[in-house]
Amino acid sequence: MPEKRLSKEQRELLIERSRAQARLIVEADIQPGKMLPLDYLLTIINDPNADPDRKDRLAIAAAPYCHPRLVERERIGKKDMQEKAAENAGAGTGWSSDLEFENRAQ
Repeated sequence: MPEKRLSKEQRELLIERSRAQARLIVEADIQPGKMLPLDYLLTIINDPNADPDRKDRLAIAAAPYCHPRLVERERIGKKDMQEKAAENAGAGTGWSSDLEFENRAQ
């Protein structure tokens, strides 16, 4: 299947984006191979010429490294809920005294 050729405007846009990225790297004084992945993501996110969809995906990828989670909820599974319900069964009823454990083996 033949590849779709880019129009002159599309080629010029790609060249300008590449030049803008190169300028950002030079301005940030980053040596090739010395940039951390997070720094690279943030550089692209802050590039005004970068594609907005790409910036969104990179922001999602970088977020866990820039912003910690506040508090993770305690996960309660079905078995935990059933166990808690069994512990509280009969509480506050006339049968609650009959449900208390008695140690008769002594």
